[in-house]
Amino acid sequence: MKELIPWFIKIPAKIVLSRLPVGYQQWRRLNLFVAGTMNRPKYAFDVFKRHSEAAGFSTLRGRTVLELGPGDSLLTALYAASFGASRTWLIDAAPLASQESNLFAQAEQLLTQLELPVPGVCGKRSLSAILESLNANYLTQGLASLKTVPDGAVDLVLSQAVLEHVRLADFRKILIEMRRVLKPEGVASHVVDFRDHLQNGLNNLRFPSWVWESEFMARSGFYTNRLTWPAMEKLFQENGLSVQVRSIDLWPNGLPTPQRSMVLPFRKMCPNELMVKGAHLVARPLP
Repeated sequence: MKELIPWFIKIPAKIVLSRLPVGYQQWRRLNLFVAGTMNRPKYAFDVFKRHSEAAGFSTLRGRTVLELGPGDSLLTALYAASFGASRTWLIDAAPLASQESNLFAQAEQLLTQLELPVPGVCGKRSLSAILESLNANYLTQGLASLKTVPDGAVDLVLSQAVLEHVRLADFRKILIEMRRVLKPEGVASHVVDFRDHLQNGLNNLRFPSWVWESEFMARSGFYTNRLTWPAMEKLFQENGLSVQVRSIDLWPNGLPTPQRSMVLPFRKMCPNELMVKGAHLVARPLP
């Protein structure tokens, strides 16, 4: 049903709805303002496995993991422990994760079926007890939380469809902190979705920066920073991180939104700069 609603109706609707005194978990039950689908144990496992394989480590035993934007569950902490990680940080911009401990019970059942080590936390009664058992920290102040992680403490940084939501003004700061917390041999694995998160096109490029980057728009549940793939790759390199493209997804039938409908500078860009719909990148600290 949501796919049938035009983007120009979704924007005012989300602006109004986001101002209502309704908590995130209530919106989730209505399938609105959803912070991903990491509350599905199999999906969350597949995501973690994808990123851990991208890192290229022979094992995660004794290594440390940091997830940016865990969203609606903290299952990454469980899977990291199962893979042998000794410590995990889960950093988000708000406390969005489900408090339901039964998610971990379901995830441990999955690990049993896959014949993987089971950390044994499903008997814990609270999320805080589960995280303590997994030696995991859940921090919800975004960039400020990331700054509390010690220098050179992390082997693997990962995110799934998160970097596109980082405010444009903060993106470089996030990369600086990512470079700081990574060990010299550490790896960052990120899947980025360059679609507009309104109608899966490029309708976000229709708005001038002074409108799109305003607090009014940015806090209404549909913000993306509008960085193109070439611009994002350049920012990584400028901030001390080499980039390897693990996979890339192009628009199959050309740009989904006419360039003539976009504002500058997007209207005048070479179309190839806008053709990347999604990418999986692996970054490493430069010497």
